[in-house]
Amino acid sequence: MRIRLWTFLLVLGSAALASPARGQQAVSEDSAPAVPDSVTPGRVLAGSELFNGGSCVACHAVGGRGTGRRAPDLSDAEWLHGAGDLEAIRHTIFWGVQKPEFRAVVPRPFEMNPEGGMRMDREQLWAVASYVWTLSRPRTSDFVARQQRFLDLARLGLTKEALALFRPADSASGNPATLPERGLNALGYELLRRGGDPESPIAVFRLNARLHPDSWNVWDSLGEALAAAGRTREAIESYERSLRLNPENDNARKALEALRHGG
Repeated sequence: MRIRLWTFLLVLGSAALASPARGQQAVSEDSAPAVPDSVTPGRVLAGSELFNGGSCVACHAVGGRGTGRRAPDLSDAEWLHGAGDLEAIRHTIFWGVQKPEFRAVVPRPFEMNPEGGMRMDREQLWAVASYVWTLSRPRTSDFVARQQRFLDLARLGLTKEALALFRPADSASGNPATLPERGLNALGYELLRRGGDPESPIAVFRLNARLHPDSWNVWDSLGEALAAAGRTREAIESYERSLRLNPENDNARKALEALRHGG
């Protein structure tokens, strides 16, 4: 029964990845939409680094899929502000979204500060806008299409298959699964909060630790995932490494005390 279920999930995952993502059915099956001249591969790659490594990911989640509570999904074809064309996206990012009616709702949905709360120059603004434009039009960017495949596999629980796409050596040329440290950490916590297979978030955090071995925060996150899975010895080792990198990490110190005393 478990084998049949696993086979079903693999087929389901493959079917989902072979077809357009939610809301993307508006894109023609025969041809991708015309790409604006200002949307270049370099800008899309740079925009992904800014989006997934900056404040955008805190609300819109990795790859712009949205949290459902704090920000909308940017990978579908439904736009709450503007028509969804490149200029409308750039305008929204630059000016933010601060409508009076949102202030009466707790939590305030879809309120966004100008530039997403980051300080961006003109080129960075166009880079983020270019990346967001491609999220709902993945057929216009091989990089975004492959990045979405990586994220879809991870979210389906097919972590090994997802990590097989991650080739750090290719990052300079646009590795399809390139994500900055903050983006990978956010993905790990997304999987951790979702529950299910505890090995999925651990695998993502381990990858992040391998890519960023000098980041105390990454080792702290890995320790949290290992502790949640009941792997106390490994969690202690991870927290200890985090504390060596940052002796002021009170979270690691408190976690170590609890783990060593069975708390």
